[in-house]
Amino acid sequence: MRFFRLTGLALGMAFLAACGGAPTPGDFAAQACEVRVKEQLGSKPYQLDLTVLASSMKDDGRGSQLLTAPIVVSAGMAEQSNQMLECTARLNAEKTSAEVLDVRFIW
Repeated sequence: MRFFRLTGLALGMAFLAACGGAPTPGDFAAQACEVRVKEQLGSKPYQLDLTVLASSMKDDGRGSQLLTAPIVVSAGMAEQSNQMLECTARLNAEKTSAEVLDVRFIW
């Protein structure tokens, strides 16, 4: 009986890993960046792929992480603007949360 419980647990863990599993440090940084984007854009609609933003994370050489991704500002409106988002974030020691240092919208 114990064998079946352990096998079920192993299969469940494999399923979670296949579905993306636990959030990565890039996911935490991307989520923090999106919060700042929402603050800066206010009520303007936008489109941002957090998966692309998270997977772009790289060390900026100054102890922070740089994330970049395309962003569409005022999505679906006459003044729609395709831009590139650059977000600089610093992860905490456990890499489970991030503080945004800077957000730039590049035309």
